[in-house]
Amino acid sequence: MKTLYRLLLLLFVMMIMGVGIYNYSKDNDIGQNQPPIPPVPDQTKYRLKLYFGSPDNNRLVSEERVIISDELQEEKLIIEELIKGPRNKTLKASIPIETKLLSIKTIDNICYVNLSKSFLNSYRWDLMNEAITIWSVVNSLTEIEHVQAVQFLIEGDRVGAIEKYYSLKEPFYRNEELFRKEVITPFDTFNVFLDYLRTGSYDNAYKMLSKTSTDKIDFLKFKLNMGTYIRELRDYEIARYQTQKYSNKVILLITYEKKPTAIGNLDNEFMESWQMIYENGEWKIVMPI
Repeated sequence: MKTLYRLLLLLFVMMIMGVGIYNYSKDNDIGQNQPPIPPVPDQTKYRLKLYFGSPDNNRLVSEERVIISDELQEEKLIIEELIKGPRNKTLKASIPIETKLLSIKTIDNICYVNLSKSFLNSYRWDLMNEAITIWSVVNSLTEIEHVQAVQFLIEGDRVGAIEKYYSLKEPFYRNEELFRKEVITPFDTFNVFLDYLRTGSYDNAYKMLSKTSTDKIDFLKFKLNMGTYIRELRDYEIARYQTQKYSNKVILLITYEKKPTAIGNLDNEFMESWQMIYENGEWKIVMPI
């Protein structure tokens, strides 16, 4: 009887061991057939300060955005978020949604932003403001400490212009004038100046000169010189311009093209520069002496 009992006990122990070995083997087989679990990528929390158009689209408004991403290049993340548009629906998008970011790289403090042709081809002149478009990108990127300027590229080339006034051939620098509630840019001021000359309002045009200019040029001499100047411009129109900003002045580089209706033996285009300074809360024109 004791022998039978011992035999049954031994069989029971062997059965338990067999079940344990089977389960262990099965678990290993299941684990071997499963795909490996990838490591969790390192993610970074970015606090971005992006700029979009104001509701009336005549100034820049900042929108702060916190993004957690595994993207290592902050410049790329900024452009991608700008293309998505503002989260605040009262603000205006600054970049056509069809735009593709092809590449972006910062070299010697200049950020080269390479965009698809749709950046220009899809531009909505009736809804967008070209100055807002340019400086929404430039001012957003120059929030990064090591970025001081932005060079736009269209599919790898420095070609094209936004609305024909803003050439994309040279880098753009930060422009904080567009943060003001009512923005009158140097180019806006110059256009008003030209309109006064075209309509014969020389007294109003004279008031737009800097103090140093009015000290050196009296009104009669100004009227005589500007009368000749505006007559020479009657067969030309502004094709594009570039703003060069310095600590105490702005230089407008303006390219004129001959009008299609112009007759006579005229140059197809020419360039001139005008210096402007910010004086008593507004832009003033410095007359060339």
